[in-house]
Amino acid sequence: MHPMRTLALALLLSPLAAAADLRVELTGSLAPGQSVTRITGDPGRVFSLYISATESPTPISELITLDVNPIRQFAAGVELAGVLDAGGQATFGFTTTESLIGGRLSFQAASVHPTVQVSNLCRGTYLAQNSFGSLPAATASFLGDAFPLPAGRVLFLGGSGPIAQVYDACLQEVQVAGLLPNSNVLASRVQLADGRVLVCGGLDTTGQPSADAFVFDPATGKSSAVGSLATPRMGAAAVLLPTGRVLVTGGLSAITLTDPTAFFDAISNSTEVYDPALAAFSNGPTMPERKAFHSATVLANGAVLVAGGLGIVPILGIPFVSNLGYVTNASAGSFSALPKVFTTGRLLHTATRFADGRVLLAGGLTADLTGVLKTGDLTQIAFVAVAGTSVYSTSGLGSFSNGPTIAAGRALHTATRLASGKVLLAGGLTGSLDLGSIATGKFELPTPVATSDLVLPNAVRPGPALVSARSGASAALLPDGRALILGGGPLQVELYQP
Repeated sequence: MHPMRTLALALLLSPLAAAADLRVELTGSLAPGQSVTRITGDPGRVFSLYISATESPTPISELITLDVNPIRQFAAGVELAGVLDAGGQATFGFTTTESLIGGRLSFQAASVHPTVQVSNLCRGTYLAQNSFGSLPAATASFLGDAFPLPAGRVLFLGGSGPIAQVYDACLQEVQVAGLLPNSNVLASRVQLADGRVLVCGGLDTTGQPSADAFVFDPATGKSSAVGSLATPRMGAAAVLLPTGRVLVTGGLSAITLTDPTAFFDAISNSTEVYDPALAAFSNGPTMPERKAFHSATVLANGAVLVAGGLGIVPILGIPFVSNLGYVTNASAGSFSALPKVFTTGRLLHTATRFADGRVLLAGGLTADLTGVLKTGDLTQIAFVAVAGTSVYSTSGLGSFSNGPTIAAGRALHTATRLASGKVLLAGGLTGSLDLGSIATGKFELPTPVATSDLVLPNAVRPGPALVSARSGASAALLPDGRALILGGGPLQVELYQP
């Protein structure tokens, strides 16, 4: 009997069940290469897997409708049948060819024995090795953060106003996941041990640093207020400590553009510690240097490295773009008094920990503040994108060394550590920003770029071009080893295939 007639007859004779157990996941979309689809559900369940390049509601019978629209040529292999093993799993793999590059296939399973079930829909976008590809999903985001969630999903907060978004790795779509109390521009965001995200500080509606804080729960899509920061902060850095608490460091407590002295005086050297059990902040250790727009990285031993940023030279009180880093002790109860020095000062850079524990500082902006000190005029500052990198090693007392130089300076880029151990630097701004020229109306903004670099502690090689130039984007590593990049100008989401 024809497979379609067999399936239709079985559907008519089987009771209807909730489509809860049967699930489809895609674990490979490299072309050429191997594509593997995993089907899970109740052990012993009989299933059919459908594959299609198009999607539309497709009735199979009166009881079941698929989201995929398979060609009705089952002999050609667009429908496959099987039985889930004792572990409730089955896999289907096929060899992909170059003809699939840039294409997309949709997968869905249906079962009629012992009950009727329809699986979720799962999509695969096929990319060549070491390349970027875009998805039809669309969203806007700038200077947000990305946080991993179960089942390969990614949460995006900030950068898109008061909207929380979630990327579904199986559907390859970005979906609205809730609303936030405010736009949290330039706020600090940290994922807690239970998956919720702490958001604190940022700019308020008057354009001044805020002390507000709240926790967003991706499971419910709702936010709840927590105790306020003791000090308003914008451009602070925050990290999750091994204890489950959060260390918030530095930032600007006020913004005064007409008075350079007051502006730099507002850079903070204080820190605060958030305790999720108390939903409150307490005073943390004082940093030896005031910092804003710096980085904070948890080291392998649990200590925290804060590095770079807009700073004030200790004792002398002179503003500069910092080339200094300070390390807390393992309990984050105090900072080392002696700085760790690297070659080029930088702010708005990225800090990424390698698998061996070393930390890569990449890109960012540097500036010569000499003119400001002489004239008191903030428009004398010219920011320049940095091409150099610095690598911090915890060996001995801990120290920085010069890392490899990337092809061109970049700031507001993304940095993602891949499964291979390489760090993917993507997009960002390059060039310089002369604040004085802005006042005259004759200025050039730094240029968004579509370039990428693949960096190891001692080597760098150019990566592939992104589909679109972008800066201020967010990035996350997906379970399948790909890097996901969202925002920074273009609406399309991009995937990097290692």
